Amino acid sequence: MARSTARAAVMQMIFENLAGGEGGEETLSMVYEALRHEGLPGVEIADNEPNKSDKAYIARVLDGVLNHLDELDAEIQAASPRWNVSRMPKVDLTILRLAAWEILHEEDVPGSVAINEAVNLATRYSEPTSGRFVNGVLGTILRKKEAAQ
Repeated sequence: MARSTARAAVMQMIFENLAGGEGGEETLSMVYEALRHEGLPGVEIADNEPNKSDKAYIARVLDGVLNHLDELDAEIQAASPRWNVSRMPKVDLTILRLAAWEILHEEDVPGSVAINEAVNLATRYSEPTSGRFVNGVLGTILRKKEAAQ
């Protein structure tokens, strides 16, 4: 499976979990089934379930985002001072949390890749202008991280 597919799956699982759902193994199977039927541009999703690497990535990111919400929200808020996190569209906020986690904690994911993937998710799942918003917020987070290194 492509990492893009795993990202789309974990984004939906984070969203479900934060909305009060379980976000567990059953959700993962349903998300992959839906992605197989919807399709992702440029990604072929086979009939098999996510592989061991995909599941490890999904579990790591899901746990990381859910266990560091305050930290991620503080970073997102600092990068978007004119938008209060509590008033952001929930899909955009979920995508921002996922990508902020990757930028700040996933050493094997270049920041530019995390941003590009987040913009693609926002374009696919949110409002037409969300991609630009997501790009701006995450670009600020990445520049702050790079300046601190």
